[in-house]
Amino acid sequence: MQRFMLSSILVWLSLAVGACQSALHTEVETALANPQHSGIRWGILIADMDGTELFASRADDRFTPASNTKIVTTMATYHHFDALADDALNPGTRVYLEPAEDGDLPALVLRGGGDAMLQDHPDCQTQCLAALADDVAATGLNDVAALIGDDTLFPFERWGPGWSQEDLQYYFGTAVSALSVNDNLVWLEIRPGPEPGAPAIISWQTGDDYFTLENSVQTTAPEVDRALRVERHPGATTVRVYGTVPASADPIRFGLAVDDPAAIATMRFARLLRARGIEIRTVSTRHRPIGLIDEAPEPEDAVQSTMAKRNRLPDQPIAVLPGAPLPESLKRISKDSQNLHAEIALRRLGLLAGTGSRDFGLAVLSAMADEAQLADAEMTLHGGSGMSIYNRVSPRGMVKLLAFAAQQSWFETWLADQPIGGVDGSLQRRFVGTPLEGKIFAKTGTLNGANALSGVMTAASGRRLLFSIIANDRPPATRSAVPEMDAALVAIAEHY
Repeated sequence: MQRFMLSSILVWLSLAVGACQSALHTEVETALANPQHSGIRWGILIADMDGTELFASRADDRFTPASNTKIVTTMATYHHFDALADDALNPGTRVYLEPAEDGDLPALVLRGGGDAMLQDHPDCQTQCLAALADDVAATGLNDVAALIGDDTLFPFERWGPGWSQEDLQYYFGTAVSALSVNDNLVWLEIRPGPEPGAPAIISWQTGDDYFTLENSVQTTAPEVDRALRVERHPGATTVRVYGTVPASADPIRFGLAVDDPAAIATMRFARLLRARGIEIRTVSTRHRPIGLIDEAPEPEDAVQSTMAKRNRLPDQPIAVLPGAPLPESLKRISKDSQNLHAEIALRRLGLLAGTGSRDFGLAVLSAMADEAQLADAEMTLHGGSGMSIYNRVSPRGMVKLLAFAAQQSWFETWLADQPIGGVDGSLQRRFVGTPLEGKIFAKTGTLNGANALSGVMTAASGRRLLFSIIANDRPPATRSAVPEMDAALVAIAEHY
């Protein structure tokens, strides 16, 4: 009789749990079923903090993760944090004198150290290129044959495979370099002219006059909507701004990507040195073309320790600006979804056992995925930021990685960097007024046709849950799948 009663109870519990799960599936499907957004492909996985799965829908499908890729890059950086803090991998920005072979004046070399936080603004407070110029001037140097911007710490591979050409002119698609300044952007300010019919007034931010400007913007009546476009083709030196701006409009700032960050940085440094009385005859850059040595070996092969011989620094810099602490850049990668910083972080990972190439960085990400016991089909990455349309992950793979990370000593530090729903970062305006406000810590992801969100949320019961939800194949007329995504997560949080 007792066995019969126990069996009956277990059957009843199984049916109750099944009915509860069925109801949740229905509620989630209802939240995602927007008839105006038909065609979107969804994948979801919810799990306890140890990875025990609670809810799944198409969790093994492979999706473009967009900026959820940054989860992997930032986790790998924390996983190797102590090694990356070594001076050889974080040398800072350095200036050397390079003697001329013919006995003429020496050249001055500005060598980038992969510092993503280097700045050059009039109100700069930290990681300022001007501080480096002050130190050079303090040496008494007053005349050099040349200033050379050197970004050879990383090979010259400015963009990754699968980056869309139309993205390369915008702030989120700027080129990558070991010598980067001001996030490798130049800024325009666009203001209406004095009256309707007059040309708009367009100017560069101080020091940003790197490109030629073509102004085809007309001022319209105050009640007319703005219709403004900024265009610069990859490799072009002219920026064309066209359209209309109403007379009542406030100034509009627009960040433009650059193709050769080292050239911009060197130009800015030359201005700073000349302002301090140092004469410079010529300004140029020095890149390291990518080669076979920059290809990471297969895991079963011996890893070549090429970093030391490839990136050995001269012994006597005349000025050094130490690299910014890694946590500052890591927080920007997560909170603000900063693509450049993520790609620089990937290349710094590539210095651990290689040449600072994208491929050596990806080998580190792959090794961590192996450690977390992810199958190859669960995660395939081609960059560190999520810009590549070739990246693929499954929700199950992402949650398995989160569960692995939750067992690491650095996990809570990593989690604190993530956007918080309704509070900050790229989630500041999401989940406001819902049960998840302040209770969801997650990385967003947005790319053409894709939205993603993965991280940790606290359910209504106080239970902490790992989750990954990804939307792909979003129709062109559907600008975002975020409302449906958030509604589904709220339903899941209220259920548990």
